[in-house]
Amino acid sequence: MKRIVKKDGKILEYTLICSVGRKNVLLQALPEGKVRVYAPKNARLREMDSLVLSRWDWIKDAHAAYALEKKKNAFNPENGVLIEGRCTPVVFCRSVKNDVKLLDGVLFVSMPALDNQRMEEEIKKYLSKLALSKIREALELYAPTVGREYGRVTIREQKTRWGSCSGKKNLNFNWKLILAPKEALHYVVIHELCHLIHFNHSEKFWKEVEKRMPEYDIWRKWLRTNGRELKI
Repeated sequence: MKRIVKKDGKILEYTLICSVGRKNVLLQALPEGKVRVYAPKNARLREMDSLVLSRWDWIKDAHAAYALEKKKNAFNPENGVLIEGRCTPVVFCRSVKNDVKLLDGVLFVSMPALDNQRMEEEIKKYLSKLALSKIREALELYAPTVGREYGRVTIREQKTRWGSCSGKKNLNFNWKLILAPKEALHYVVIHELCHLIHFNHSEKFWKEVEKRMPEYDIWRKWLRTNGRELKI
């Protein structure tokens, strides 16, 4: 349920979630100015309001930190965009329709008006399509060496995975792989294809990966070290 508390003429809204079996109270300050409180089923509303009021300053500081981080990470076309590990210049072109094209190492973005947030969204769409294209090329290259059929191939924005192989042999890949050097993308494609042989991370599995990319561990470590920095 939604609750509202007031302090010094200011209003703070929070979401109270009460559940059976919960013994403690958890207060969370979330991005976008949101606040959430998890509490036992029999929690008293006034006590929850008092808790939020007692953490007022902490909540405001947390929200300010989130806002600062968002501003810091905001997309800026002047910084260019990583494509296959290279910094690619971005050029804005005024046009009636939205369009993104990569020509001679330059990313041309056409839009009715310069809007960084909308530009970021359009670039993401384009890069997702480009990622799918490059991944399909890699699949065509390495799948014959595996000798196993795979199902659907989809592109997602995964927070903790670069790729996955389902029990139905469907392959999923993170669109951000297009930002990394092509060798890193090839490593992930090989990794998921080898799961069609061994659906685990056993020694035999890694031997299959190594057969197709002897230097795979370099790119495995590269993604672990640099993966968080892959963004536009």
